[in-house]
Amino acid sequence: MVFNSAAELCDGIEVMYPSFHVQMTIEIVDKRFGPVRAEAEIAIKPVKSKEYLEVFVEELESEHIFADENGSIYGSFGIDQSIQIYDEVLTTIPFEELIGKENWKDVVGVPITEDMLKEQLEKALNDYQFSDLSGKYKFRKRCTITELQFLK
Repeated sequence: MVFNSAAELCDGIEVMYPSFHVQMTIEIVDKRFGPVRAEAEIAIKPVKSKEYLEVFVEELESEHIFADENGSIYGSFGIDQSIQIYDEVLTTIPFEELIGKENWKDVVGVPITEDMLKEQLEKALNDYQFSDLSGKYKFRKRCTITELQFLK
C-alpha cells in the first residue's frame, strides 16, 4: 500500500497506528530517590497544515515523588509531586518522506522503536521542570530511563 496524497495519508495513518501505552522505570539523579515508575500514552497524528506526522506524548504520569529539603541553603529543593507531561511532541516526520513511497512503514517505525522512544522521552523528562515544596522555584533533574516496556 502506497499513500498517493496527503489526504490518503491522514486518513490511513490514524487507523493503522492507534495510540499505545508504554511503562517505564526512571532514574532521577538525586540520592534521595530510588527508581520511579511511570506510564505514557504515545500517539502518531497527522498535522495537515504543516504537512508532517507528529509522534507525541498524549500523557505521561509517574508515581508520586517525595523528598524533604535537607535544610542547607546550598542543599536540594524538596519535591512533593508526580511527573506529568501532556501533549509533548517527541519528533516529526515530513509527509514528503511518506507519500508515494513503498517503504513508508519503515520510516514511521523508526521513531517508535524502544531505543528511539527512550531517547526522546529522556529529552522530555530532562526538560521537565519540577517545583519546590512552596511552588515558588522551578528546577530540572537529570533523568534516564532504565527500562521501557510496550503495554498491550
